[in-house]
Amino acid sequence: MYLAENYQNLLKKNLFKHRELYARLVFLREVKPEAFCSAGVIRNLIWSIAHDQHYALSQTEIDVIFYDVEDESGFEQRHLAEILKQQFPENDWDVVNQAWVHQWYTTEDGASIPPLQSIQHALSLWPETATAVAVRLLENNEFEIIAPFGLDDLFELKLRWNSALVSHHVFMQRMEEKQFLQKWNKLSLL
Repeated sequence: MYLAENYQNLLKKNLFKHRELYARLVFLREVKPEAFCSAGVIRNLIWSIAHDQHYALSQTEIDVIFYDVEDESGFEQRHLAEILKQQFPENDWDVVNQAWVHQWYTTEDGASIPPLQSIQHALSLWPETATAVAVRLLENNEFEIIAPFGLDDLFELKLRWNSALVSHHVFMQRMEEKQFLQKWNKLSLL
């Protein structure tokens, strides 16, 4: 329990300290309070810090997720992406309403997935445990962190396959495409 709290506090501290990312979280709270920054932007921040690397956000893709079953048309998703791109044009914004992922996502064998039930459920299916993290800034300036696998792998620099949705082969393809081990040589592939 203590370690988990310590990692949460450390994540919060690093988010506060990174002024560029914090500014995006503040803006996201203003335009879509229920939305979260997630995945690579959080992972890469922590791994860059652990490797004494500067983490610049310019030209970085930022994943934003939210859950809205009422937005079947995708209007909110497109609208939020436009607003974020206008405010921060130096970033690539990947905005996804997790409530409707089942309409377009298929498994390796082409099968559809059942509807996701929540942000937590969506994150629990992501390919690696250290990437399955989402953060949003609340009105009281506290962070809400959703991490179904905890933050241990993220802070302990572990690349661990999550078998819930993708095969180990797909996971290994991602390792090569993302070049995690080349960028951050302290990582352990489990």
